[in-house]
Amino acid sequence: MRKRIQMCILTGCCIVCLSGCAKSKEVQEKQLALRTQGMQQALEGDYEAAVASYEEALQLADLYAGPLELDIAAYKASAQYRAGETAKAIETCSAILDLKESAQIYMTRGLMYRESGNVQAANADFAKAKELTPKKDTVTLGRLSYYMEDYAGAKSYLESAADGGDQEALYWEAKLYWQMGNTDYAVTLFQSYLEGESLVHQDAYARVASWQMEQGDYDGALVTLESGIAQGEGESLKELLGNEIAVYEQKGDFETAKLKMESYLERYPDDEKAQREYIFLKTR
Repeated sequence: MRKRIQMCILTGCCIVCLSGCAKSKEVQEKQLALRTQGMQQALEGDYEAAVASYEEALQLADLYAGPLELDIAAYKASAQYRAGETAKAIETCSAILDLKESAQIYMTRGLMYRESGNVQAANADFAKAKELTPKKDTVTLGRLSYYMEDYAGAKSYLESAADGGDQEALYWEAKLYWQMGNTDYAVTLFQSYLEGESLVHQDAYARVASWQMEQGDYDGALVTLESGIAQGEGESLKELLGNEIAVYEQKGDFETAKLKMESYLERYPDDEKAQREYIFLKTR
């Protein structure tokens, strides 16, 4: 009965357990297509549509809930969180964990608890995630230590991985030093990260550009911002586009700033601060 309840939370219908009749190849292909569709919708910022796609994929599972269903449910939780439905995202994560323990889901739920201000619950989840993480996965262990504010432990894990050439570790090491207030060294690490391949953290561009702007290096900041914007839709795109406008203003190029703001407002029409800034730009 407990598993029935948890799968009901995941899908909105009564899927029973982790084992059962195998699905047809056709059903699995439909689920994979819906997962891909949801991922694309989330990438475009349409999180409500993404949640609907993931739910449709889960409903196709009928009486079976295996690794694919749990993976789709994890994507659903992420989309719910991005849509501002943190409580629902936590509920989805909890339902997944009641069916199968996962270090990744414990870490994800911990971050959501932390965002909600529940530090105690967050740290409990991070500690559980740490228990389930293999000792050889020093990047994840470093991240978890970072989240728990064990900066000495995080530094040890991440430096070891970064010295071994792990690009992901380099990014988290940069985040660690940024958090500790050593922004100059953090920027050096972020820049090293951005010189690598397979970049997945768009906010690294934002951090470097913000530092360059503080130094008055507006030309350098513009190059960094343009490189970040070229990565396309991502969590930091809004910040990058806003800072690009600010750089043009600092450079005295108000015409370009106005044109960039018009494009920005087409993408983010509800940004009241940007609307006020646009009124100013039209007077320049």
